[in-house]
Amino acid sequence: MRKPFVISLLVLINLVCINASLGQNQIKYKTYNQDDFETNKVFNEVYNLYNNKGNWFSKLNDNDSTSYFVDDRNYKGIVNYGVTFRSKMYRNFHFVEHFSMCFLKVEISKCIYNPKDNVIDIEGFVSGNNDWGPNEFIKYKKEKTYVDLFLGEKTDTIKTCYLGRTINRDSVDIKLNNQQTDEFTVLDKFPAFYFKNYSRYKMLLGNKQPFKISGKVTKNTLLAFGSGQFYSEIFDLGSMIHNPNKSKGQKIIKRQGLDCRSLITNNRLVADIEKEKAQKQEGNYYTYTQNAENYILSRQYAKAKEEYNLLAKNYPVLYARDIHNAARCAILSRDLKAAFEWSEKLALKGIELSYFNSKVFSGIRKNPEWKNFSIKYDSVCKVTQSHWNLKLKNEITDLLHEDQADYGLENRKDPKVLYETTERVTGKLIDLLKKEGYPSEERIGSYVKNDTTLISFPDFNVLIVHALQQMPQNLNVLKELLHKNSNAFEYDSKRNFNNVTGYGSCFHIYKGNLYNSKSCGRSDVEIRKISFKFSNPNGFIMDYGNFVVEAYNPGNPKIADDYYAENYNLVMKLTDDWDFYDK
Repeated sequence: MRKPFVISLLVLINLVCINASLGQNQIKYKTYNQDDFETNKVFNEVYNLYNNKGNWFSKLNDNDSTSYFVDDRNYKGIVNYGVTFRSKMYRNFHFVEHFSMCFLKVEISKCIYNPKDNVIDIEGFVSGNNDWGPNEFIKYKKEKTYVDLFLGEKTDTIKTCYLGRTINRDSVDIKLNNQQTDEFTVLDKFPAFYFKNYSRYKMLLGNKQPFKISGKVTKNTLLAFGSGQFYSEIFDLGSMIHNPNKSKGQKIIKRQGLDCRSLITNNRLVADIEKEKAQKQEGNYYTYTQNAENYILSRQYAKAKEEYNLLAKNYPVLYARDIHNAARCAILSRDLKAAFEWSEKLALKGIELSYFNSKVFSGIRKNPEWKNFSIKYDSVCKVTQSHWNLKLKNEITDLLHEDQADYGLENRKDPKVLYETTERVTGKLIDLLKKEGYPSEERIGSYVKNDTTLISFPDFNVLIVHALQQMPQNLNVLKELLHKNSNAFEYDSKRNFNNVTGYGSCFHIYKGNLYNSKSCGRSDVEIRKISFKFSNPNGFIMDYGNFVVEAYNPGNPKIADDYYAENYNLVMKLTDDWDFYDK
């Protein structure tokens, strides 16, 4: 009876020893969570993924299949590198670029690291907004967008940005700094990196798409998520595992509700636009006029008058349109003394006394001061007109007639003739500006229609419009002259045109209706400005924002009707007289 007991005891002892031995050799796996990854995130909002098949700034015959993470934050936009476009068919052509970057969201659900073989296994989800920008609004089959995951060590390099096949060169001539270009023309170079000896996982972009990836981790290993036109999410796994103190105490900054970010709009860097806004807040001529016009929109005429008073205090030369508005604000705020003072300034623009027959001036015409005012005004006005440069006035009128002989609606010539006309007229305009100066309000007076209506932009401005549209060879010379005239407050370049190109505007007027592009956000301020144009009983001259008037084609209206139904939201009806622009 004792022998079986001894055998059982020996077996039990052996089992205990084996378990103890196995316990000493058991692998201690490490686990990591979302916060561990977030504290080890690197290169936030810096890199995005380039691959030659999906990026149009690459060489078309480049067989390099490597995917690059590129830091293109300093990308300027094609036209800002000095690239110009001109139609070979002598038609108006303008290249418009919009560029945006979106954000990926990475969620880690499981992460296990085996210190014995340095292998990490990661599982989670990736989300991204794939219904934004052109994909959402262009009615074509949606292109599939993928997210690429890389786990490995990066190798730094430089990535070249080529012009690529931007436009059909059969119909459009493309130059860089007045030199001929091709798809291999270099625009810029950017810092970049790629992976060698990596693990890779590829998936479709969407809402919470699952992923799995595993691989060995060294002290230099990165985990990178990339997709075209999305900021890459990059995590430093080497530090997370081998040097955890490196990110100790680092705060986790969570992004909230920011899916995408515009970087270039209508060829302009958004950063430059914001910089201009900040400069405007510091105060310049147009700061005061914009503030005043905003007050006019809300019928706060006394506050608008004060803004114009500040404008006059800081700038000795004012445009007639601003004097025109200031006088009206003074009248509507019942400050007749200021109304007379502002009105006197119009005599220096050569505007005759009949201008005050407008209904808004009926109150001051009945005032006892009117008699003395009218005598003095008429005298100053005649002296002003006697000093006008009549040669400049006549020659700019002759150029307008030369232009309209070919551009007139009743006898409009073919595109080639129109280009040649603009080339010729622009050359003569440049010579005239160099010799006589710009035909400003001080040199040739302001324009008034039907005695009482001030024209803020005289008819000869169409010469500048056609030059900007046709882009003749000497356009840059004209632009330089106009820039100097603008700085001298002779040429009102900031408010010169509503929309020269007919592109890049979020707002369109079609058949008397105001439409807002589905690809743009809604701006109530812009809507108020545009609608005010059609409900302006006191005749203010305003900046009505950037909008395009779509011509009505009675022969085939369905094309435009369908286009607006698909791509625009109806904001409001502006007028029943919807063909007034064509009258």
